[in-house]
Amino acid sequence: MTSVLQVLATALVSAVLVGNGVSRRQRRRLSLAGATFPCQIWWLAGSAVGRGDRSGIRRARAVWVHDVLLIQQGRLFPRLLPLAVRLPEDSIRFAAHGEATRLGHTPLVLELRLDDGALVAVAAASRHRTLLAGPFLAAAMATLRPHPD
Repeated sequence: MTSVLQVLATALVSAVLVGNGVSRRQRRRLSLAGATFPCQIWWLAGSAVGRGDRSGIRRARAVWVHDVLLIQQGRLFPRLLPLAVRLPEDSIRFAAHGEATRLGHTPLVLELRLDDGALVAVAAASRHRTLLAGPFLAAAMATLRPHPD
């Protein structure tokens, strides 16, 4: 009985280690494109994927490559989603209470209009302000003042 438990424990530990290694490898491959940042993304309007509600929130890592935001979702089986951005819908704003979670004390939100007309929101920690803004640095100007509590 104890040998069966040892085999199962060894198999479980091996699976966790292999999964962790694959996850790190995929994250490293994305970072070759530039500085990545953790984010949350949800579709607001204009997409068959997004229904306009907040049920589609996904945790991800992202990196800007010119005017394309590359979103990597999933750890063990990562999926790369390229978002060709036309322009930001507005400047970066502070997230409303409960709008974005697990991104620090004062997360920021940037709404982006894509080339196909869809509208997505991307949230990131305030320390990643410039990474979130990417090629649209003027959008980050509104959040340089202190947070209005």
